[in-house]
Amino acid sequence: MSTSRLYTSEGYDDSYNIISIIGRGAFGVVLKATHFQSHEEVAIKRIPLKRNSRNEIALIREVFALRNAYHKNVVRLFDVILNTNAVSLVMEYVGSSLKLAIEDFNRPLNDEIPRYYMYQLFIGLDYLHSLNIMHRDLKPDNVLITSTGLLKITDFGQCCIYVSDDPNRNYDCQVASRWYRAPELLFGSTAYNPKVDEWACGCIFTEFYNGTPLFAGRNDIEQIGKLISVLGSPCERNWEGWNIMPDYGKIIFEDNKPVDNWKSVVPLASETCLSLLRKLIVYSAEERYSAEVVLQHEFFMSIYRNKHRIYHLQ
Repeated sequence: MSTSRLYTSEGYDDSYNIISIIGRGAFGVVLKATHFQSHEEVAIKRIPLKRNSRNEIALIREVFALRNAYHKNVVRLFDVILNTNAVSLVMEYVGSSLKLAIEDFNRPLNDEIPRYYMYQLFIGLDYLHSLNIMHRDLKPDNVLITSTGLLKITDFGQCCIYVSDDPNRNYDCQVASRWYRAPELLFGSTAYNPKVDEWACGCIFTEFYNGTPLFAGRNDIEQIGKLISVLGSPCERNWEGWNIMPDYGKIIFEDNKPVDNWKSVVPLASETCLSLLRKLIVYSAEERYSAEVVLQHEFFMSIYRNKHRIYHLQ
């Protein structure tokens, strides 16, 4: 693919044929385009720049992550094109998202569809964590689905590198979309680890069955209340060290017990699926399963038995 500059003072050059705007956000716009020479469809994320702005920080994070990641379950970055006041990321075009797929599923579902997609999501996440990349904004909108059913993680604007050999390293706690934000983030921790991503995946997992987000708080206080309604009130018994969280004691909630039966939380999920969800949606990051461990769970065993037949996506 051409590496010539995409943007000029007059506008677009002759490298790409711009088809349409497919997304807008605080960061800028995403365009669908085709490369004139290869005819390959691409997505172009155009980000206006202001010195030391959040856009600039997010851009640096995203470029670093995608330049260093090459995996079938991670969206591919083809090119980075500089302009005086904007940067464009040229990435592979993927036509749909997990959010749209979840909305379109006919329910009730058996485990096959969630298993098919969640396996790919955890494979991709395990790869990112092997590079010490914390995504920190996993949600159905940020997971793309190709026409052949291949899942790809995208939008690395909030990612960062986890320094495992530095226990005193602090990270920004104002990350992740609220509905998928791990408890340690909600309580202001800056000393968290990549397990914040596994929490988000657990929340995504439930949406296959429920059709709606599990914890959909309108603000952080309500969000914490929704967690407590399922997991019970945080205490040393279910979250060792929670009383040293920065926001411990700032908010007083009624004393709640955890739900006895997770079938009431995700009614359509199988018992095998529920046993895995209980290892992902937990207060303590120490007890929360990593992606690597998740992939060994009984829920995914049929994939390994039939991998040559149905999980051979390239």
